[in-house]
Amino acid sequence: MGSKNRFSKELKPILTKNRKKNQYYVEPFAGGMNMIDKISGLRIANDNNKYLISMWKGLLSGRERPLSISKEFYSDVRDCFNGKNQKYDNFLVGWVGFMGSANGRFFEGGYSGKSITKNGKVRDYISESIRNIEKQLPNLNGVEFQSSDYTDMIIPPNSIIYCDIPYYGTKKYYTSKNFDYDKFWQWCRVMTLSGHEVYVSEYNAPKDFKCIWEKSNTSSLKSNSVISGSKKSIEKLFVFDKEYNFKVKNYE
Repeated sequence: MGSKNRFSKELKPILTKNRKKNQYYVEPFAGGMNMIDKISGLRIANDNNKYLISMWKGLLSGRERPLSISKEFYSDVRDCFNGKNQKYDNFLVGWVGFMGSANGRFFEGGYSGKSITKNGKVRDYISESIRNIEKQLPNLNGVEFQSSDYTDMIIPPNSIIYCDIPYYGTKKYYTSKNFDYDKFWQWCRVMTLSGHEVYVSEYNAPKDFKCIWEKSNTSSLKSNSVISGSKKSIEKLFVFDKEYNFKVKNYE
């Protein structure tokens, strides 16, 4: 959900415009890696879902993985995730959970499998997901992986930090259902004042963050209090305005 793949060509030049030699590019909420796989050089990808990071690390190390996922196998791995058996390691739980779940929702969306479209064609969603993720792998070689809360990450000094956070008011993954937005925006302020370049994708931001890019988008994510169907929204990219308080004070 919320993949930045469709906006990557526009976002990449903005994120890397001022990038210096040997400067790290860091994503604390890397998820499906649909932005970081377009970036070269020193990179750190983090996600607080340990199964997701185990999956990516395993794929890049050449781990064997099933290229077909039956509903029975999916259910058995889901039982492992829920603590009902101990048959599978974190890599396999991540692989089956993300490849086999509807909308990549990691056992929350149910088994995806195959379905018939309005045009009468059969879509094999699992095979599509696997093909797409296999295409990404060569572009992720060399990425350094971490799995922790974003506040606990080890981030090199003066890094470029791109945050594709769980959008406020949208449907969440199980790992982000209690996301503290006030805490996050304060972290962005601190990291910016510490010398990092911090960019945040969201629909809205606090007043002391300025929008430096925006584009209309049609998404299946819940937005503007609309729950179902396609919704139109405006994707935005924000940075902390370090002079905001100064500007307000002088304006008053």
